[in-house]
Amino acid sequence: MESQESEALSRARITDKSLCYARLTGRILGLGLIVWAIFLFSNVGLVGFLSFKAAYCLLFGIILQIPYRILKTKLWKASFIALTVLAIGFVFVMIISVMFDYIAAAERGERLGVPGLEGSLIFISLLQPPVVLFRQHTDLLD
Repeated sequence: MESQESEALSRARITDKSLCYARLTGRILGLGLIVWAIFLFSNVGLVGFLSFKAAYCLLFGIILQIPYRILKTKLWKASFIALTVLAIGFVFVMIISVMFDYIAAAERGERLGVPGLEGSLIFISLLQPPVVLFRQHTDLLD
């Protein structure tokens, strides 16, 4: 009996630690997106999709920095919905960005490789809503 309790406690600690690391990754992604957006905005002649991409990255980066654990229930729900919608939208922004890069490379007669960075960013962004949810409601993991 004591062994089972100890094992369950150990599993709970590992799960909590894993969720903390996943959330830390999201916070780092948010900081990176904010810096990237500021860099994009600093370029003269930013028009069209690039200006939209910079604004979206800035907004998503700010939403990723919200300390969800200390928010009240109503504010948490609104922030969580915003995080989920922006994470899904980020996927489309990254896909469109890769498509534009491929089109531009094809016009120059070049070939681009596999978009590894964009794929990693998409994975980390889609990881954030479940992490925020499970950190707030740990009972949903059982």
